[in-house]
Amino acid sequence: MTTIPKPNEEDNALQKRFSYFMKRFAVGRILRSVNASKEKGVSANNVFVTLLGLVFTHKNLYTLMSTNGEKLPFGKDVVYRFLSKACVSWELLVFRLSLAVIPTIATLTSEERKSVLIVDDTPYYRNRSKKVELLSRCYDHSERRYYKGFNMLNLGWSDGQTFIPVDFRLVASGNDKNLLEGSHVKEDNRTIATKRRKDARRDKPSLVIDMLEAVKGTPSEAKYVLFDSWFASPSSLISIKSLGYDVVARMKDTEKYHFLHNGETLPLRKIYSMSKKRRGRSRYLLSVTVSVRHKDFDEVIPAKAVFVRDRNNRKKYISLISTDTSLSEEEIITLYGKRWDIEPFHKMLKSFLRLATEFQLRSFDAITAHTAIVLVRYTFLAVENRYAKDYRTLGALFYLVCDELQDISFATAFDLLISTLSQALRDSLYLAKERVLEFVNQLIARLPWFLRERFIVTVCES
Repeated sequence: MTTIPKPNEEDNALQKRFSYFMKRFAVGRILRSVNASKEKGVSANNVFVTLLGLVFTHKNLYTLMSTNGEKLPFGKDVVYRFLSKACVSWELLVFRLSLAVIPTIATLTSEERKSVLIVDDTPYYRNRSKKVELLSRCYDHSERRYYKGFNMLNLGWSDGQTFIPVDFRLVASGNDKNLLEGSHVKEDNRTIATKRRKDARRDKPSLVIDMLEAVKGTPSEAKYVLFDSWFASPSSLISIKSLGYDVVARMKDTEKYHFLHNGETLPLRKIYSMSKKRRGRSRYLLSVTVSVRHKDFDEVIPAKAVFVRDRNNRKKYISLISTDTSLSEEEIITLYGKRWDIEPFHKMLKSFLRLATEFQLRSFDAITAHTAIVLVRYTFLAVENRYAKDYRTLGALFYLVCDELQDISFATAFDLLISTLSQALRDSLYLAKERVLEFVNQLIARLPWFLRERFIVTVCES
């Protein structure tokens, strides 16, 4: 026999899924440790779980309050105060959650598979805004145009199959000419709010070094750090190597960066042109050993440069560099391929999880809080996807959760209808329970096939 869900299950279905996720990884304790708590009223944990599940209801906060306001124990003012709380370290929330999640994912990964840390940034658009705190004029290198908003700098962990966000920073422009709106809080170096705003105006390479240094010695640590050509420079390679990591990155085809090769200091394009290439259909064109040095550092580190033919233009090449010279050329190419894991992550945040579009917030603290909540949503989906028995993508899993909520809504409505009909038959016709059950089963058997496929029940008892 099957049973119909209880009438209140529609409201609690997603909350139960997130509650299990939060209990398993002690998210409530992490919230308290980063000062995301309330002194009175409804608990911060309930507000947080509601915001996590909001995106899966296909509703915004206003619609949710309008349709289910009487069932929620708090109003929208509680939500906005929770998001705008300046003393909460939302970046630390994402970091500590990754420390809890990654060990469970790592147990599912073969020891032969190399885990990596991936660094990349993505535009955070607020083109229609005017009074947003620290709003900046930024440049989108992929679109080759300027926009209003921020840059979202991300550090993530990947084993080649599952990507987990580890840390993030929302970065504004460090140039006062490109800063469209200043800070809205009084500066106090003792507070998290001031530190967050100062970090937002620092250069991204220095923020990357700080994030990698924080990961050192934790479960989120990996041997290799991957990033694209924007972050790749001799100074970055030496700085990250000094932290104990090895770098696999794509280098810029520029005359500015020079490397020591055969006693000469040359740019990579010059090294490529003067070296003998491999013949045939080799996976790479050229592999040479170089030394990386910079005027700001005393040490010189060895590296291996691998030149790969560009698949989009066979007359061009892509230059990769690895500070681990023990890796073979094939391993360097394969390892750098894992860097792509962060691109679907960015796509997922913007296209499915409503990054920068769910709330029109002005406070920089509130924008950071919402970004952290979006990253926790992604972590939840990543864990669900990894433990699923099939090969569903994150996008498909997102819609599956939404469809599940719609099915529960239909089941709840059907349950209410059958319960009301059963009670009416008992009260008005004085039928015995067995006759009522027989009548309900006959009614269900006569339903159209598309209704029976969506929700099948054999016995209904109010």
